[in-house]
Amino acid sequence: MRAHSTWTIGIFSLLFGLLALPPATAQQPPQKRGPSTAEERARAVKVAHQLEEDPLGKDAKDNRQWVIQWIVDIPDITVTECDDFFGKIPKTPRGHMREIVSQMVISMAAYMIEHPDKVKDEQAVATAGLLGSLKTYQSILKVDPDARWPYVDKVVQMRDQGKLDDYVSDTRRQCAQEQEEEPDPDTMRAAR
Repeated sequence: MRAHSTWTIGIFSLLFGLLALPPATAQQPPQKRGPSTAEERARAVKVAHQLEEDPLGKDAKDNRQWVIQWIVDIPDITVTECDDFFGKIPKTPRGHMREIVSQMVISMAAYMIEHPDKVKDEQAVATAGLLGSLKTYQSILKVDPDARWPYVDKVVQMRDQGKLDDYVSDTRRQCAQEQEEEPDPDTMRAAR
């Protein structure tokens, strides 16, 4: 069992260094923001698709940081990420792993915005997110052929063979099982 196999987007972002936390000050209590606006949702969808097509473009890093921070901040779109979709991810990401893995979260959010009737369909949301990551991966390979990631190549092959739905279903089940097995560090338990 891998520790922390399922992360919420906030933890995911912090671990991958996608966000810079502002310094804490005693004078300013954290402010809760309201739900996302129609303009923000439109921008998020546009950015998601741009990042799938041109993940290494001139504004890609800034756009990626904006949309990830936006997902973290808004209360009306919640995305949960499971790292098992990408095999074993090293603690220190290499190459373009950040772009590829973070795209799953971004594409999941975009799918939920574009398909509000499917928000509760976790299979459809996860599949859309993974497809976004695969598109990003293939876009990266066009610019940087040395960025091959063998595990993701296998997932691309599953997609091409029509096996992606089963892969997503099995991986989601595995993530849920691992999450149930992981003890909550904030819960006291009797020693066995």
